[in-house]
Amino acid sequence: MTQSRDHGGNLDAAMARFGGTSDDWLDLSTGINPIHYPLPPIPQASWEVLPRKTEMARLSQVAAKAYRTPARVIATSGAQGAIQMVPWLRAPGHAVVLAPTYNEHAAALRACGWHVDEVSKLDALAGADLAVVVNPNNPDGRRTTPDRLQALSQQVGLLIIDESFGDPEPDLSLAPQLEQDNVVILRSFGKFYGLAGVRLGFALAQGALADQIGRAHV
Repeated sequence: MTQSRDHGGNLDAAMARFGGTSDDWLDLSTGINPIHYPLPPIPQASWEVLPRKTEMARLSQVAAKAYRTPARVIATSGAQGAIQMVPWLRAPGHAVVLAPTYNEHAAALRACGWHVDEVSKLDALAGADLAVVVNPNNPDGRRTTPDRLQALSQQVGLLIIDESFGDPEPDLSLAPQLEQDNVVILRSFGKFYGLAGVRLGFALAQGALADQIGRAHV
């Protein structure tokens, strides 16, 4: 039997169990900022026309500037869309996730045939075909310095760094130094800016790996 998983945001279930209305609750279960960034007027065409290539290219340029990265930046359907893409970047093998952390990483890998171990020490990720580090981490706020991640990238086949919660701490990001061809950095637009309905995230990568991700998100 498949075990269901919950990544938060199901306020209806909490209200059914404990009572109250949505106005009585402050729901922090997803880690999404409850105070959203102010939105300007949205042109009508935004609801009627698919994004054009020039618009997507401009979006990637703006994101690359914001993340101060030399890497290629590919827009995804939220960070979740990128997480669900990761298992397909390599043939299934041995994945190791630095835990405890957001449960979607391990679940997505297992669903695609990967053998997944969850470990509590960064050094235990060495030797993995695919390693996952959420930095800074959800739920405990653990931080891993860029130099340690640089070193880890030389000890694993593919390193996934989820920086969905990284906007408040830009100096913690590996994005400005991302030159390796075996590292993917995931970023979330909704977590910090509180605009979950936009469903926008980014994958940062170099070389053939960036081409592979780009083909998957045409």
